Amino acid sequence: MQLNNLSHTFPDDIDILLVGPTTSQNAIIMSEVGSSGDAVNVTLLLDDDAPTPLPDGSPLVSGTFQPANYGGGDSFPAPAPVPAGGSALSIFNGTNPNGTWSLYIVDDAGADVGSLAGGWTLNITSCE
Repeated sequence: MQLNNLSHTFPDDIDILLVGPTTSQNAIIMSEVGSSGDAVNVTLLLDDDAPTPLPDGSPLVSGTFQPANYGGGDSFPAPAPVPAGGSALSIFNGTNPNGTWSLYIVDDAGADVGSLAGGWTLNITSCE
């Protein structure tokens, strides 16, 4: 899963929930990552097999990382489902990938601005 051209004035406030076609399968793929420094046009490829998780306490820069949730008690406004817990993308293994996938992004502190100017990409690999 890839986030393209993410910008935010305080990326540590961002929480991101990826929801599969069955809303019961979801993962908080990013929460409380980065630091207080601005993130500008950052592209993040999230992969459970990446060598390192998203940074905690250091600037958010483009690269390939494991999803990470350093916070707790994250909530998302409707129509997002209640997070199932966990951040690993492997929660979707064995799931029928057909249907609507959704990405919910919330700034859990407010007073900052951001965008995902390049949208997001989901790459699905089948095991045959």
